[in-house]
Parts: sequence; structure tokens; C-alpha cells
Amino acid sequence: MAVKGQGTTHYLRAWPLLFYALLCYFLTGTVSGIMNVAPEVLHEAFGWDGTVLISSMSIAALLNVAAGFVAGRVSAHRSPRPLCFLWGAIYMAGLLVMGIAPVMSVFIVAMVLVSAASSAWGYNTVPILITNWFPEKKGRVQGFVSTGLLLGSVNPMIYHWACEHWGVHLATIPFVLLGGLALVFLAFGISDRPEDRGLAPDTMERLGEEGRVSGSRQAEVPGVESAALEKKISQGEMARLLLRNLRFLLCSLVMGVQLIFAGGLMVQMVPRLLDLGFVMDEALLVMLMASLFGCLGSVIFGILGDRLGADTGVILTYIAGIVAVVLNLSGSQPLVYLSVALIGCVVGTADNWPVSVCAEQFGRDQFAASFGVMFPVIQLVGAAGPAFFALIAGASNYSVSYAAGGVLMAVALLVYVYLAKTKNRPENSIEG
Repeated sequence: MAVKGQGTTHYLRAWPLLFYALLCYFLTGTVSGIMNVAPEVLHEAFGWDGTVLISSMSIAALLNVAAGFVAGRVSAHRSPRPLCFLWGAIYMAGLLVMGIAPVMSVFIVAMVLVSAASSAWGYNTVPILITNWFPEKKGRVQGFVSTGLLLGSVNPMIYHWACEHWGVHLATIPFVLLGGLALVFLAFGISDRPEDRGLAPDTMERLGEEGRVSGSRQAEVPGVESAALEKKISQGEMARLLLRNLRFLLCSLVMGVQLIFAGGLMVQMVPRLLDLGFVMDEALLVMLMASLFGCLGSVIFGILGDRLGADTGVILTYIAGIVAVVLNLSGSQPLVYLSVALIGCVVGTADNWPVSVCAEQFGRDQFAASFGVMFPVIQLVGAAGPAFFALIAGASNYSVSYAAGGVLMAVALLVYVYLAKTKNRPENSIEG
């Protein structure tokens, strides 16, 4: 039986999980990708109001948060694997309805369901499987599979290509097929825990007969001293305790600042670059570079989080955001390029830290309950990002909005450092 720090990690033995998770994260951007193209296409094809279609995305964003809370609570009581089948089935059925919708209202309802299902599928349930399979190496694995979020930037092109070649009614079929492929990986190559397939968590080394019987208990995260684990609090009770724990909620709110920063500044990146004197083609190329660095940063910061601890990784992300703003405000073109790379790193890794923080503090047994509370709160805070920076830029300019982002990250950094240093105080423990 492999223990922490021993054994060679055989990642390829978990290849169905890696590809499945990568696909799920890729598909979380389905609705946003389709809605980049659909309003104009559907207006030309059926005369539907593009403004109403775009506005419906706000409803979808709010319901994503609600779906996150529901998915988190359900995941605290149910096995993640069948839940993934449920979200995948809703996702695929909703896409089919979007394609054949006879009226705009049906299209919008289906779109909202697809958005909620894909969010619950990728953001809320997949991390449970990853933490079960890689409790100690979840940072680097999560960093790899979450690059699918950034690779999902090609989704608008997929939908546009399908509209031109297959017609509007079949334009969602490529995403249905990808969803089906993900469920094939899930059906034939993935279990709730690696021990169910005779593999040790993290290393994926083969277990003997003794390991097969007792592996699920032997393989828990070593060194986790959470009071919740010691007392064997139930998943439902754990969620209720977390919702009443001020430090946990404050930590969730402060981590949400990273999503405010990432979402808000990415929306303003091209206008800011144009303001700095970049031409449109160059600005779009620089934004693409930010997405590529998001993929790289997601992996690198994930490895750092595994090696240095989740709290250190979160703190480094705040620092990267602050440095990015300082470099951007310099106005020097080489430094602006570097700032964009750092912003991309924040974007690529901000979604991953809740996984590492919850897994590190609560272990595999209580991960679903803790993550199911933390991540929806973070999503709710992060949803304010585009509006927050847009209001500041509208009242002043993009330099001021970027500076506000740096100040926000600095304040959050100070608060998080305090929270990290005081998490082991008795008054901050999760007690039943």
C-alpha cells in the first residue's frame, strides 16, 4: 500500500478520469460559447429578439449559483458517479431541445437548464471524483483538467461551424456528442474511488487483496486533523455546521475576490489594451495569450499548491494579481505583456483553490459537504466581477478600474493571511 511520499504515480492508469474531467470542464462553457453566436444566428433564422436572448444569460448565471448549492447538498448525501450521469443526461437533453425549440421561450428554458447542469457537472461534482482519486496530488490533477475551461474558448467556433454545415436545428449536436463521450468514459473507466478498481489513491499503484478490502479506509489523507473527521460528523450535519461557521464563510467570500478579479479584468482586457494604444488585432492576440497562460498557470500553481500547501497557493495567486495590476498600470508594452500573462494565471487557477483548500482541511470523507458549501458562495461573489469593474470604468477610466482590482486583491490578501494563520484556533474549529 502506498503512503504519502512513497511510490511512483502512475497517472495514465487513471486516464479515463483525466479525459472525462477535462471534457466536463470543457463543456461547462457550452452555453456561454453558444450565446456568443446564437443571438445573431437565431434572429436571422427565426426573427427572435437578440437582446432578450442575451439578457437571459443573467438568469442562467443566477441559476448556476442555485444549482451549485443544490448539487453541493445532493453530493453530500449521494455518490458522485451516478450524479454525474444525471447532470450529463440533463445537459444532453437540454441541448437537443435548444436545437429543435419551436419558440424562443422554449429555447431559453432549455438553455438555462443546460447551463445549470453543465455547471453542476463540471464545477460541483467532478472535483469530488478528483479528490477521491488524488487526495494528495489533487492540485496538479485539478490544474490539468481545469485547463478545459480555457480550451472551451473554441466553443463559439464549434457552434458557428455546425450552424453553417448542419443547420441551426442540428448546431448543438457536436456538444451532445461530446457529452455522450464523457459519459462513456464515466461508465467504463471510473468508479467513485480508485480502491474500487484495485488502485491506490494518488499513486494508482495496484493493491493486493488486503488493500482491496481495506483500501478505502487505509488510503485517507494522512495528517488531516479536522475535528469534523475525528468526530465522524455526517455529511448533512457537516454542511449545516459550515454554514454557521463565520471563519469558513469569510474564507469563502475572500476567495471569491479572485473570481471577481479574474472575471472582471478579462472582460475589460481588450478595451484596456486599446486604451493603451494597441490595435484591435494585437489586442485580440494578447487576450488569446492570456488564455494560454491561464492553462499554464493552472498546472504550475496546482503543483505549487501540492508542494507548499493550499493556503500558500491561494496567497501566491493574490500576489500574482497585485503584481499584474502594477505592471499593467506602468503602460510599458513589455510589462503589459507580462501583466496579461499573470492575469491569465489568476484566471486559470482561481477556480481550483476551493478544491485544494477543502480537500486539505477536511479530507475525502467530508470533501463533498465542505466544497458544496464553499464553491457556490465563491461563485456568487465572483458573479459581481464584470459589473463591479464596468461601473468603475464607466465612472472614470480603465486605469482606475484596474487599480481598484489591485486594491481589492491586496485587501483580500491581508484578510486571507489572517484567516490562514488563525484557522487552528479553538473558536474556529468545526464542532458538532
